Amino acid sequence: MRNRTIEQREVRIMLTIKQLEAFYWLARLGTLSKAAEKLHVTQSAITKRLQEVQAAAAHPLFEGEGRKNQLTPLGRELEAECGKLLEQIQSLDRQKSAGNPPVRILRVGLTEVIALTWFPDFLRKMKRIYPDVIVQPEIDMSAPLQERVEEGRLDFAILPDVSDSATLVKVRVGTVPFGWFAAPGVFPPDAVRSLQDLSTHPVIEQSENSIITVACSRLWERAGVRPERIYGGNNVFALAGLISAGVGISCLPIPLFKTEIKSGSLMLVKTSTPAPTVSYSCCFLKHPNASLGYQIAEVAKECSTFVQPTRRVRPARKSSK
Repeated sequence: MRNRTIEQREVRIMLTIKQLEAFYWLARLGTLSKAAEKLHVTQSAITKRLQEVQAAAAHPLFEGEGRKNQLTPLGRELEAECGKLLEQIQSLDRQKSAGNPPVRILRVGLTEVIALTWFPDFLRKMKRIYPDVIVQPEIDMSAPLQERVEEGRLDFAILPDVSDSATLVKVRVGTVPFGWFAAPGVFPPDAVRSLQDLSTHPVIEQSENSIITVACSRLWERAGVRPERIYGGNNVFALAGLISAGVGISCLPIPLFKTEIKSGSLMLVKTSTPAPTVSYSCCFLKHPNASLGYQIAEVAKECSTFVQPTRRVRPARKSSK
């Protein structure tokens, strides 16, 4: 135990912050290319710094060649120590620059529904609370955005149905009701239609890996029907245009089309089987300095116009006499 303590002291004394950063982010992200992109350096620089860390440690930090994301027990200890050290350095930097805080770029991923609803309010509130943070939005489908957060290419994302991940924190911000839309006159007004009724019309869909496309596919499968399915692109307003033109029906987020429903340019079809409801969450990397992620998630929850999750209140137990 005493020898291990001496070895760890030697690692701390001999290594630079840049070398420790290289080891830490390689351990977190799993590949040289991802660590290099995170630190804005070349892969050869990461390799050189990693070799220096390995030489100073005098014991293997990774399990075997070609599996650099598999840490040895010593590697896991060093990763934890590096996380604490890097957080302390960031804290010192914040204290030093308190009088003249530096501008920070926050890379935020979001889907189209977020961008078209409450994201402008989120930007305004972020600017008011964190005037030295510049939010750079990136709009895409949920799967690639989640992957970019896990790889460290995005700092934060607001996504539908974030899949469980050992490396991500997930904070729920609300749910969005979807509904089946058709052109006026396709179905009698106020009539309740079954999935079998809907399947007699072409279904206009987004890409196959879209959350709503996957959810609707499950509905069709459970109902035992196979409608004609047409790819209409990933722009929901383009889908609405195709619906209005009589091309087919589609499942769209209701909050985006309240005006069209009211004006009668689109019909929201009443169905015996409810359309999917999609949950949205904020996600960011688990990290010793993840407090900022939680703070930003709170801002998102305050700005969200989606249906907020409710907590179940347990009834008080009756005292027995």
